[in-house]
Amino acid sequence: MKKLFILAILFSAVFNISKAQDTVTTDSGLKYIILEKGNGAAAQKDKAVEVHYTGYLPDGKIFDSSRERGEPIEFVLGENQVIKGWEEGIALMSIGDKYRLIIPSELAYGKKGAGNIIPPDATLIFDVELMSVSDPKQPITDLLLQTIIQKDVNAAISQYKELKAGSPDTYNFKESQLNTLGYQLLQIGKNKEAIEILKLNVEVYPNSANVYDSMGEAYMIDGNKELAIENYKKSLEINPSNANASEMIQKLQK
Repeated sequence: MKKLFILAILFSAVFNISKAQDTVTTDSGLKYIILEKGNGAAAQKDKAVEVHYTGYLPDGKIFDSSRERGEPIEFVLGENQVIKGWEEGIALMSIGDKYRLIIPSELAYGKKGAGNIIPPDATLIFDVELMSVSDPKQPITDLLLQTIIQKDVNAAISQYKELKAGSPDTYNFKESQLNTLGYQLLQIGKNKEAIEILKLNVEVYPNSANVYDSMGEAYMIDGNKELAIENYKKSLEINPSNANASEMIQKLQK
């Protein structure tokens, strides 16, 4: 009981929650607060939604933010592409709505947590804004990965450019698609291919701090410290608040 009381005080102090009646609790245990109402279309199952978010631990520490990257996350509602608390919470929203989601661990990452960022059994707090609702497009990521495996990365880059010019309404060409593909390639040890895909992302989205941040990580994994630092610095120029880029530059320069 004492632990729950302390947690409630932390929530109130850090996130300025002052009125109990402002907080709604659903049957699943999800809590949400409506920070601002929009007037757009409602989120719907099987529709693609774009969401800007900032995620906090109960002590107020930010562990992730799409706003820092400058690109909202996109997923298809109802396909379990995100944690359960998000599936439920975003489904309540309309375009322009801003909610605070207070998600118990069983609706988030549970007893396992997530890497070194989210500890086991952690309650998570997200400030979210629903940006758009639309018919989902085919992800370009899977198609390009198949081309890389069957042919090579140059064929995939050519394929991307041809489809982007010829079928812009069929496939999803957003920055996150190439970024995801780059990390998929890094995970299977195809570092050189990952770098080429991330170079393409830089070419298409030259003003994104996130693409340079990813390039920095790819070069670091590939053992090229000089180019890793160069790309992290570029990311920091575009977004001076990019804490990850700043931290990585310091580590690499030691």
